[in-house]
Amino acid sequence: MADGFTTEAYVDLLDAADDGGYEFLTVADYLATPAEDRPARFLLLRHDVDRKVRNAARMARIEADRGIEATYYVRTGTFDPGFVRTLESLGHEVGYHYEDYVRADGDLGEAHDRFARHLHLFRRYCDVETVCMHGNPLSPHDNRDMWTAPDAPAFGAYDLLGEAYLSMDFVDVTYFSDTGRTWRDGALKIKDHTVGDSAKAVSVGETAELAALLREGAVDRGCLLVHPERWADSVPELLVERTKDGAINAVKRGLRLVRPPATPSSTS
Repeated sequence: MADGFTTEAYVDLLDAADDGGYEFLTVADYLATPAEDRPARFLLLRHDVDRKVRNAARMARIEADRGIEATYYVRTGTFDPGFVRTLESLGHEVGYHYEDYVRADGDLGEAHDRFARHLHLFRRYCDVETVCMHGNPLSPHDNRDMWTAPDAPAFGAYDLLGEAYLSMDFVDVTYFSDTGRTWRDGALKIKDHTVGDSAKAVSVGETAELAALLREGAVDRGCLLVHPERWADSVPELLVERTKDGAINAVKRGLRLVRPPATPSSTS
């Protein structure tokens, strides 16, 4: 399968990071460790499990076989007790991939009520130390606003270390995301953006380019967002995902024409 988003390509990406001498951290590791005590060269692997739990479980086992610990953010729609317990048993961090502000149509109180209920459900079956917003491109709301709005509760109110977008230093940590079926920043990443995007010294578009960058150790500290459903293990799955991503990207381009992208003050 000649494509940059296959299981084979992902394995090569992990091998490239190993060749480049990176130490792997979870998001919780990063937030719990003072900056001066973090490794000189590290890589955070973050997975947003939007769909296809089976793909996420396959990816988690591949990483565990290499002694790699990653962070998996699970939506309520992909939450399953057995699945999150398996992730933890493999050494991975499990977090809540929340979308409560969008679901509450921008009502701050209702959003936090929903968030508290869902977090309680998750914690019945796994530890949750960090959370990460789900970026719905069709909604005018940005889930991160439930933390940055006036009078919004702090992460400590939920006994959380922080949020994967809001609590990391993306000027220091170079962020790469496969959103839009490309690693390049731009119009296809409507809500998947960070404070450090404009400060990035390097940029790549293809997975092979990113692998080469890691093998060279061209960035000292990096964060990769990888959506498991995008990485195919067969030709039929590859064709389906290509088609699906193409259709979604067409919708995103249309949205850009009718409204400007959401840009929360703390994240862009």
